[in-house]
Amino acid sequence: MSPVDNQDRSIRERAADWLARQQGGAMSAAESDLLEQWLQADPRHRQAFVQCQHLSQMTDFLRDDPDLNAGLPEIRKSAEQRFRMRGRLRWLGAVAATLLVAMAVVLGRDYYAIEYYQTGIGDQRVVHLEDGSTLMLNTDSRVGVRYRRDQRALFLERGEAFFMVAKNPSRPFVVNVQGSQVRALGTAFNVALRAEKVRVAVTQGVVAVESEDMQGRSRQLAKMLPGQGVRYAANRPQDNSGVIPINLEKVTAWQTHRIYFDNERLEDAIAEYNRYTTRKMVLVGDALADQRISGVFNIGDADGLAFALEQSFGARINKNDRRILVLAPQSSP
Repeated sequence: MSPVDNQDRSIRERAADWLARQQGGAMSAAESDLLEQWLQADPRHRQAFVQCQHLSQMTDFLRDDPDLNAGLPEIRKSAEQRFRMRGRLRWLGAVAATLLVAMAVVLGRDYYAIEYYQTGIGDQRVVHLEDGSTLMLNTDSRVGVRYRRDQRALFLERGEAFFMVAKNPSRPFVVNVQGSQVRALGTAFNVALRAEKVRVAVTQGVVAVESEDMQGRSRQLAKMLPGQGVRYAANRPQDNSGVIPINLEKVTAWQTHRIYFDNERLEDAIAEYNRYTTRKMVLVGDALADQRISGVFNIGDADGLAFALEQSFGARINKNDRRILVLAPQSSP
């Protein structure tokens, strides 16, 4: 093995060791500073660390994958034998790096066959999937699709998507959202991931949401019919709203390039508008933040929304090519 190969392996081992410490939750503030110094010392350090993070995330997605799990015992045994004589910390890093590289081979066969679809800010996209299902992506969204014989697995990494599922009882359609799963056979539903919060709304059929409990057992959070939904924090799905009624016209308005406000706080409404454009609307001050707004507006029609704010609240609008300032009404002398 050449000196360059040895150096690259050493970097991977060190990156895996740092990641193991970080994920173990036992890093002190001083160790966090040392990690940051190591990452900044060489671009290859950060690249290796990011690769380890990505592999770790994928193994979380696929922890029940039979192909991956079948090969792990032999991989772990080989790694431990190879590095048994090294110092403890270096040994842990070496084993972790070897496991990650070996798992990458397994993942490369199946997981890296995943096909990604995404949209930029203000864009929307319709994708017709190979099984007859249809995927519609909202602004700034990313979804991975990985079909196998026994399951149609999708991964909502960010944003919002609407799924129209072709019925196939032998191949469940499962949307993975940061550790929780939205399951359907033949149905239509909307899933949004925003600011680490998940919202699921059903327009057709029956949809179930599941996550693992503290003991690692799969638990059903909600089972929903058309017009129903559930909301929960991505990192704590057990703390959820339960099944609640959903305004489907509001939830699906984006599919016809509209934004639906129903007695929304103006500050929240402007934040929603800003998801669809790089020309941001900025609410100046707090005077108008708690005002309520209702109505349906076309996505990208900044002038229409600005006019409504002028008429409804007496707001003063200041526009340029990069932003739209919304100011409180001029005080009377």
